[in-house]
Amino acid sequence: MEKVWPSMFPSFHKLRFELQHQRQEGGNRLNRVTRYLLVMDSGGTTARYTGPVNPNESNPRVSRAFPEVRRLLEAWNGFPVLREVMRLHGDLGVHVAGGVVRNVLMGREAVSKDWDLFLSGPSVGAAIECFNRGGKLSTTPYGAPRWAPYDEAAGYADLMPIAGFIPGLWPCEDIVDVLNQFDFTANAVAFDLRTGQAFDPQNGARDAARRVMRMIRFDYPDGPYAAGANLDRNVVLWFRIVHYASRLGLTIEPLTRNWLLARGDQRHHAEAFEREFFTPDLHAWKTLS
Repeated sequence: MEKVWPSMFPSFHKLRFELQHQRQEGGNRLNRVTRYLLVMDSGGTTARYTGPVNPNESNPRVSRAFPEVRRLLEAWNGFPVLREVMRLHGDLGVHVAGGVVRNVLMGREAVSKDWDLFLSGPSVGAAIECFNRGGKLSTTPYGAPRWAPYDEAAGYADLMPIAGFIPGLWPCEDIVDVLNQFDFTANAVAFDLRTGQAFDPQNGARDAARRVMRMIRFDYPDGPYAAGANLDRNVVLWFRIVHYASRLGLTIEPLTRNWLLARGDQRHHAEAFEREFFTPDLHAWKTLS
């Protein structure tokens, strides 16, 4: 997929800077603030997040969460198939991220039936075929494989090849690339299932513990959230932020609040979002507006 960057980005040669940009759009001042450092090449066509050098071995809060995540995974009815796939494909990288990890970091007690697994390495395709023989494959709204054990009560796992995770900015090469293009920080924590190594480049564990909703990025270009989709990716992001702030009881930090308010007309797409994804909880929006 072609890399798309907003035309607002200037061309700098290996210049690190914190980008703050405001633009006029429909008469409303939209705050486009990013919290990360960019390194841009001389052509101005690529940019990379320069996160912690070693994410996040130094954070004991994250490291302590892995045994509980592992326990929940081993209790899942789909774990025997996952374990066998990993045994057969020793070069397969498997990272768990998203809701289950977030809930553990928040101390939320909930049955874990929705796993976000990010796959990497030469055997990704063969591994997905192995999953297919041990259950049922379908497709997520984003186009990634979704696998469910034959036991329909066991829930499912989204099997997302890292090389195919391109949510609107640069193509991803590793799990840190993935986490730096997530929706909000508390979701952006991952563990390597083979080694237990923790990755938290956005300080998501801290925000999870403090019950803070903090968006990671404000620079996604407008456009369909997936090939052939009707909804804009920023519409999807708006509903996800409001929904999870509502469901998890998170306090929305100021820059995220400003972004939500500036795009408040997105709420008129609620029916379209529900058809594509789920019924959004908009309680948090009512408290903002």
